[in-house]
Amino acid sequence: MVRDPLIPRLVSVTEAAEIVGCSRQNINTLVNDGRLPAERAGTTFVLAEDTVRRYAAGERFGFPTLLVVHTYDEEADSWVEAARRSVAPDYKVPERFGREMFDEVAGGAYRVELLDNNGKTIAVRTAEAEVTG
Repeated sequence: MVRDPLIPRLVSVTEAAEIVGCSRQNINTLVNDGRLPAERAGTTFVLAEDTVRRYAAGERFGFPTLLVVHTYDEEADSWVEAARRSVAPDYKVPERFGREMFDEVAGGAYRVELLDNNGKTIAVRTAEAEVTG
């Protein structure tokens, strides 16, 4: 068998614990809390070896938790927060948003920012809102 170079090397929870220098239970807790990305292979968690090594080196991984809508204030020449909405951890920012997202926005420019559980910006979309009549 030839190893596919496009598939990352996967490790078990036991191997991840050895790399990080902690217990299997601690790895399971990190995975279940969403602090260490993993996938299920049947009933077992598998983790990308590179991700585990990055975690061991001190990198922490966030997941989407909050969508923040800003409107542009021309007088202040800056973005002003208009609304906040919680999102699921698997949320992906769409290229375009429906009108229901911008009930608070009467028109003009808006910016939608996706924040992770650490408060860091994951993605930003900026566009013009339609003027509601």
